[in-house]
Amino acid sequence: MRREFPWLWKVETRRLLWLLGLTFALVVTFQYIELPYAISSIFSSTKIPISRNSTSLIGSLPPAMSPSFSQSETEEEVEVDQIFDSTGNATAPAISPTTATSPPLLPTLKENATAPAGSAGAPAALPGLNTSQVKENVTAPVASAEAPTALPDLKPSPVKENVTAPVASAKAPVALPDLKPSPVAPVASAKAPVALPGVNPSPVKENTTMSTTSQVPEKKVTKTDVVRFVPDVKEKSKMPESGVMSISEMSKQLRQNRVSHNRLAKKPKWVTKPDMELLQAKHEIENAPIDDKDPLLYAPLYRNVSIFKKSYELMEKMLKVYVYKEGDKPIMHSPILRGIYASEGWFMKIIESNNNKFVTKDPAKAHLFYLPFSSRMLEVTLYVQDSHSHRNLIKYLKDYIDFIAVKYPFWNRTSGADHFLAACHDWAPSETRTHMAKSIRALCNSDVKEGFVFGRDTSLPETFVRDPKKPLSNIGGKSATQRPILAFFAGKPDHGYLRPILLSYWGNNKDPDLKIFGKLPRTKGNKNYLQFMKTSKYCICAKGFEVNSPRVVEAIFYDCVPVIISDNFVPPFFEVLNWESFAVFVPEKDIPNLKKILMSIPERRYRSMQMRVKKVQKHFLWHVKPEKYDMFHMILHSIWFNRVFQITV
Repeated sequence: MRREFPWLWKVETRRLLWLLGLTFALVVTFQYIELPYAISSIFSSTKIPISRNSTSLIGSLPPAMSPSFSQSETEEEVEVDQIFDSTGNATAPAISPTTATSPPLLPTLKENATAPAGSAGAPAALPGLNTSQVKENVTAPVASAEAPTALPDLKPSPVKENVTAPVASAKAPVALPDLKPSPVAPVASAKAPVALPGVNPSPVKENTTMSTTSQVPEKKVTKTDVVRFVPDVKEKSKMPESGVMSISEMSKQLRQNRVSHNRLAKKPKWVTKPDMELLQAKHEIENAPIDDKDPLLYAPLYRNVSIFKKSYELMEKMLKVYVYKEGDKPIMHSPILRGIYASEGWFMKIIESNNNKFVTKDPAKAHLFYLPFSSRMLEVTLYVQDSHSHRNLIKYLKDYIDFIAVKYPFWNRTSGADHFLAACHDWAPSETRTHMAKSIRALCNSDVKEGFVFGRDTSLPETFVRDPKKPLSNIGGKSATQRPILAFFAGKPDHGYLRPILLSYWGNNKDPDLKIFGKLPRTKGNKNYLQFMKTSKYCICAKGFEVNSPRVVEAIFYDCVPVIISDNFVPPFFEVLNWESFAVFVPEKDIPNLKKILMSIPERRYRSMQMRVKKVQKHFLWHVKPEKYDMFHMILHSIWFNRVFQITV
């Protein structure tokens, strides 16, 4: 009996092992059989017929994978290029709520990418995940609520460079492609199912926007702006903690933008001969020989007189501008030559004249493209009185950009970086901030807080032209020794918050040396105003509702040293002129110390500044027939100069 026990023990052990193995096999087999048929269909792309251009795959899903909708499943196809919110950031279109859950693709992100925000209850990724990698500067999709993770081995087809990816919406599965540098990644909307394998979207050519077939109620799409051909990046100047940027800080910001590796303009879609000419010009300007003996250019007036001279010479030799003929009057091609908005009108009139040597009829030869609209006529024609809304004005400009972007390839080649505008109305910065974000904007209202970009935008001088036939009438003033008044100002007292402060401290003859008035009585030829300007040492240029004021150019026009009291105002031709050599900048908070500041300037220093005002005057004059270094040429040079230094290929 003792010998049987070992044998029985071996038999029982074998039975136990077989029983355990059989149990394990049954469990595995049971689990495999119980898996939904959908899993096997996912791994087999041949089981689900998918059209090349199809983005609506829900109908082909098995019941286990189909999302359930709380509302009626009436489908409506809406073509959406891209939706932008008020800040200019891409957002998904508004959709009707559903209860569907979806498996969004979770890509592996490289540096500077924003990882997807996982929703509550989202399980961990399955093993073997082979997702596309999103490169630098790409924002990953945001996962919707209770969305399960991506299934393994999904390999979406790549999309070409510089293409804006689709915006996923309800019932619209979208593949996340292998993106190349700097595209905008898709933003996944609530509960949108991911694309199944085997989807091969139709190839999208460069600089096009992919449309999304989605269930988007028509009434909700109309609440947002559908924007085409709009750049996705908007630079902002770094404001100091005080909220006021001094002139020295502006100069520092300009230098930083010039040398920054993050170029203000993206590379063009394709390189042209004018691009190479701009690169050559940039090289020559940067290596300009020292030349500070030019009798026409007084060196202390400029940041670098040698660079300015070389740049100006190359502009005269090379620059070609294409002016769009499209656009109906009075908003387009209708210059206003009188009043405080005259700068945009005079520039338009001169550049559209028949004999302008800078204009070319062949856009293939153009270095710059001019958008010939009047911001003043835009306001006069379209603004609804007391509506307090500029939306229809902005839409008008957007439609104009869309039109030329469809008709011509030039806007899309650079996202508008080689296009420019000249606008003097107060609203121009907000009207052009979104749809012309990459363009060079010459603005009278050159306010740092309004989105002025140093090195791209330029400050347009605001000039008050009283007689368009004689723009230079009454020019000049008394010599430095014949100016008995220390400082002068006159203007509407209720025009902004600053002037009441100025008048409360210095108005009503509180100090005999400071002639600070509200609005002066009107006289023939405005002689009282002109006489004060011509006989004052300093002319106060206090801001109104906006930072800009025609008094800055008026002071120079009448040989008076300008005293600029306007925080965050970028003075005209800031790229090349050394404003602190011939003007005084007083922070708004220092108005109580105004006289003390002016009296602290030595007489010798004042005479030097007044002499420089006379020498810089030629840059601020309109001529019926343009002359070298005058206002027209200086505006064009600032635009040319900014384009040259942001060119990259």
